[in-house]
Amino acid sequence: MIEVSLNGQALSVAPGTSLEQLLQQHHPQLQGAAVAVNGAIVPRSEWPHYELTAGMAVDVFSLVAGG
Repeated sequence: MIEVSLNGQALSVAPGTSLEQLLQQHHPQLQGAAVAVNGAIVPRSEWPHYELTAGMAVDVFSLVAGG
């Protein structure tokens, strides 16, 4: 297992886990959300192929309309 963080919470995941797999398990409602890994936005099209490594910090941001 490797350690990553999701919104500041430490998690253990299997080596080879993709960003999409992590998000499906822990954040199934991602409509209108943006995801950053180590401070850089990762496009949704890259999630299935983006392999997590030890120490990565994943942050999920919900977009909110306002006025």
